[in-house]
Amino acid sequence: MATRRILTDSPFDTLEKTFRLLVTGPRPLALEGEAVTGLPQRLIPLDELKAILLHPSTSYQVRDETLAELVRRARDSESWMVGLAAVVLPGVRSVVWSLVQACPDRAEDVEAETLAGLVAAIRDIDVSRPRIAVRLLWRSRKAAKRLVRLELAEQGRPATSPVPGAPPQPWGHPDLVLIEAVGRGVVAADGAELIGATRLGDVGLDEAATALHVGYWAAHKRRSRAEAAVVGWLASEDTAPSTLSKRKSSDPILLLRVDLGRDCEPDRRPEARRSNRRTRR
Repeated sequence: MATRRILTDSPFDTLEKTFRLLVTGPRPLALEGEAVTGLPQRLIPLDELKAILLHPSTSYQVRDETLAELVRRARDSESWMVGLAAVVLPGVRSVVWSLVQACPDRAEDVEAETLAGLVAAIRDIDVSRPRIAVRLLWRSRKAAKRLVRLELAEQGRPATSPVPGAPPQPWGHPDLVLIEAVGRGVVAADGAELIGATRLGDVGLDEAATALHVGYWAAHKRRSRAEAAVVGWLASEDTAPSTLSKRKSSDPILLLRVDLGRDCEPDRRPEARRSNRRTRR
């Protein structure tokens, strides 16, 4: 049985310790499963809920609905704010790992700034839009990156995010690859969100186009440009993302549905699919 890592007094570890106190004892902080379709229909302690949300079998819809419920509660309760922050902490650790390594002497300051950005994001994030976890992580990393840039500028070094080694797990998750692509300026946040929602999630490109208030083919071109930028970045040996520094059998490139040898197959509009079915008949 794996032993738990000894926690320090760093901001991230302090959050983890506080979370453990909230989910232990006779009355742990818990969510009623009935609040979200797809969760076990019982009271679920938040440490168990965290494991459920991180499991690959949990759908994006269940994750979004659960996080939306946690966000609403966090806005009214400090305990739920701590609970939600701890639930997304594994992703937060991964997306700011390279920033912490860039300024190891300011690691605690970077972590504190990250959590401040996370709290601010929780307070004003639009829970009606999909991919809540990804957007929370983007906002958290953005807050930390500002601090790191200032620190590196003061030290007279380039304001980049050097990556001397492999980040902590969960490395390799496609969402984290996209987040790092945004952080490195490879692709804009809206382009990465469009890839994530339509390639990895359950949102059709026609639905995304409607939400963006653009035509279907305009959305298609926007996504193609973003995908081309990500493909080039993933293929480059000189700028390999830290999230790909280790690989398992489930290669992030495949998880992103990007084939380096050819373009991604475009979505077809619903009416085009119906027309093709009639033609084949």
